[in-house]
Amino acid sequence: MQNSKAKMDEFKARFMDMLHKQTNRQMKIPAMGFSDYFIQTVTTDALPSTTAPSATGASAEEDDATISAQKSDQEVLESIETCYYEADHNPELYELKKVLSGGIDNQLIEETIAQLRIQQKVLTKQVLQNILEQRNACGSEFQNINETQKKLEESLWTCQKARSYLNYARTNLTTTSLEILASYRKREVLKEVLETLLAIKKLRTTDEELHKLLAEHNYSAAIALLLQCQSSVADFMQFNCVQSLHKKLQETMVLMEYQLDTVLNEMVLKFDIRKYAKLQEAYKLANKSLIAMDQLHINYISAVHSTVNAVVRGYSEPNVEEQPKLLYEQLCEQLNVDKLMPCLISLCKTFWTILASYYQVVIWHNNYKLYAQQEETDCESPDLYIQQKLKKGQSRIWNDILNKVCLFLQSAKLTSLKYDQFIQVLSIVQRLKKVGIEFCGEQSEKLIVVMQQRSEEFFTRYHICCVEEICLFLDNESWTPLDSFSHILQLPEFRSVRHTLRRHKSPTTALMPSTNNSPISNNNCDELVSVHSQDGGGSSIYGSYGYFLRFSEKSSPFDGGLDAAMLEEDILSGIVDEASCYFSEESDDEQKSLQSKEFADDVSNQLLVNNTALNVLRCIGRYLQMCKLLHCISPKIIFSMLELLDFYAFAVHEIFGKDALVATDNLYTPYLEQRLRAVESNVVTQIKVWPLNFSSLINNELANPDTLYGLPHRIVAIEAGRTMFQQFQVLQNYLNHLLPAGDRPILSNYLEHGEFMADLAKPVYTCVTSRVIDLPAILAQMSKVKWDVNHVTHQHSNYSDVLNRNIQNFAMCLEEITKEVPIPSKHVWNSMAHVATHLLVEGFSNVKKCSAGGRALMQLDFANFMSFLELISHQKYPQHRAYVDVFIKAYYFSPDQFEQWIEQQRQADEYSAKQLTNLIQCICVSDKRTRQKLLQLVEGTTANLSTPSTTPQKNTYNTGSNLRNVI
Repeated sequence: MQNSKAKMDEFKARFMDMLHKQTNRQMKIPAMGFSDYFIQTVTTDALPSTTAPSATGASAEEDDATISAQKSDQEVLESIETCYYEADHNPELYELKKVLSGGIDNQLIEETIAQLRIQQKVLTKQVLQNILEQRNACGSEFQNINETQKKLEESLWTCQKARSYLNYARTNLTTTSLEILASYRKREVLKEVLETLLAIKKLRTTDEELHKLLAEHNYSAAIALLLQCQSSVADFMQFNCVQSLHKKLQETMVLMEYQLDTVLNEMVLKFDIRKYAKLQEAYKLANKSLIAMDQLHINYISAVHSTVNAVVRGYSEPNVEEQPKLLYEQLCEQLNVDKLMPCLISLCKTFWTILASYYQVVIWHNNYKLYAQQEETDCESPDLYIQQKLKKGQSRIWNDILNKVCLFLQSAKLTSLKYDQFIQVLSIVQRLKKVGIEFCGEQSEKLIVVMQQRSEEFFTRYHICCVEEICLFLDNESWTPLDSFSHILQLPEFRSVRHTLRRHKSPTTALMPSTNNSPISNNNCDELVSVHSQDGGGSSIYGSYGYFLRFSEKSSPFDGGLDAAMLEEDILSGIVDEASCYFSEESDDEQKSLQSKEFADDVSNQLLVNNTALNVLRCIGRYLQMCKLLHCISPKIIFSMLELLDFYAFAVHEIFGKDALVATDNLYTPYLEQRLRAVESNVVTQIKVWPLNFSSLINNELANPDTLYGLPHRIVAIEAGRTMFQQFQVLQNYLNHLLPAGDRPILSNYLEHGEFMADLAKPVYTCVTSRVIDLPAILAQMSKVKWDVNHVTHQHSNYSDVLNRNIQNFAMCLEEITKEVPIPSKHVWNSMAHVATHLLVEGFSNVKKCSAGGRALMQLDFANFMSFLELISHQKYPQHRAYVDVFIKAYYFSPDQFEQWIEQQRQADEYSAKQLTNLIQCICVSDKRTRQKLLQLVEGTTANLSTPSTTPQKNTYNTGSNLRNVI
């Protein structure tokens, strides 16, 4: 019944909805009352009449009235105010307020009532019309309602039937079925309890498994197990035992992270790729890969700072170890000199271990991606962050290491090292620089600047030590030639530049052996350049394989051979270095075979050297080794080589060039004087042992007439210097390659005046030739000759025979000396010709009166002497012949020619003022006016020469007896 009532209510609602679905859907019915009578009346009027046939006659007029009525009805509907359509509106109160707002107006009230009645009538009419239009829809809807009611009755019957069946089933089911269901539920509960107990038991055994996995370094499995246990614990936190286990797992997690950090710190000094892979997998599972990478960099940086202090303290004195507050720089300053090299090598090995470990970390992360899948979709993946971190860390770690090395080099007493030790330091620094280039691409400019400063300081001290070492050799020099020296490349100090000299050949290669087996032949040079240039462009100076591929953290480039065999190792082996153009050398067997082939048939090419000259060449070789490692100070080193050559020449001059019996001012060239003065002002002042004591040599050998006053010693000294200079010219092209373009003219100018050693031979040999001839005796004999004869004689004077005998005795002595040393005949005989011709000019200038016959006798004596001298020496002396000839023929000049000649001699300074004065007085005996004029001209020249001048005076190096003024 209730269902039926609900159906009726639904029917009424639907009926009301149907009524509102009018054709004019915007029309609303105002809340106004109307009577049933009016509805019935309107309905009756609206029904069509079938009994009034007479109405059809007036249809046209009624249609017109209806149209006009519709229009008025529409206007009436539109005039209804909107407030009447509102559900909660009170129309009575509204109308009363509206009418009575201006007071009581009967007419207004009546009009309002009439208007409201019209509106009600029109509205009611319109509503009824809409109802009639919807009558068919209402009928169909009543039919649907009836059908729905039938279906509801059928549903009611079905429900009643189902309920009867359920009552029957409930009354007929047994309690056994319910017991089965209860048992099943209980079994499920017991299964859950059993699984919980098993999980708790497994959680309790996790700790032992974790320790076992950690002992096996299986960190990833341990982390995975621990995370699994923590997720399982979250499901059983209602149990007290699980809560205590959860705390223990948290402590185990902290302990495991500490152990992971400990093992990660071990990777810094002892990298293990397997352990590192397990560590990274563990950190990945723990979601701490980025934190681990940051911690790893901190470990590397702290390792750099902690290990250096430990290494330096290990080499410090015991009392220094008791002062823990000393800084790293102070520890380096207090290191003993003998411990500098071992300490530096240990530091470099430690740094190499750190760098090699970091390098392997970088390689590992380049080969393995921790988040490969994420990296494909995310441009900011953790792997990309790790790569960037590692790249920045390379420069950071290398700069920290570089700062430590630079502090060590600046603080340590490197200038006190020996040459071999300093070369080892240079080689270590060179290797360290190449390690930095290979590690992170850094050029280590700070290291080069520091090493340049320290190298300049060391080289300045070492250069003075080399000069003092040469002084020691000079003090103990026997001035005898050495055997088996034919080329500079024989010296071990030049072994590392052999291939370089093959490539950079100097114009003086004619001095070098020209056999096909020579190590400096063109074919061998080209072949070696092609062979050794195969590795060009490699990152390592030791070949196409870099340090990090050849060595590991267990070995380093600084292991083995650093203490004893460093100088035997070519630091730039394997490639052609464009900066220094050094090449790797042959093995010992190849070197010995080349030397045996090179010098087997080279006996005739032996060069004359002594111990001192050989030591100078060795010093130059050591200087070249420093140029090889220190290109930045190559100009200073090369110019120091020139100082060594000049110092040898200066020492030879001091020993053998100051005991001449004649004036030697005119024997010094301006360049020779310049070099000697430069040594005296720049080098000698810095030597503590100068001047040396040569009194024994000067008093014994140089004063012995049997050895021609030490002529063999003088020859060895001069020729050794010339050999030394010629061998130095072999290095010319390569030295130009090392020098900057602005400094090359200095070297070229020096080598252009390479014969200054030959110029030094003139005063040295003059010290001998001036003693061989009995100068006072010959001058005395020349003064006794009668030069004012009236006739021309055919017999030369007696003094000429005495002079010739002196020359003959000198030649015989030279033949004996030739058995000891080879004699440079040209320079020795040229010195003899110089002394003899100046002796003749001096004798001729002392003549007071001379006739034409006397002049002829002078020419006869001179011709006799020159023919004998040229015959016995097998040489020609046009310069010395002209020197005497012009002086004799000046007697035949006209007054104008003679005055012009005197003017020329005043500028040339070829003859002394005394000689010119005597010649003028002899020629112009009868012409007093001309004589006075010419004498004044000569005296004016002498006055100019005697006035103080700022220009250097000639020959401030010569001392001797009063016989200097004889000629």
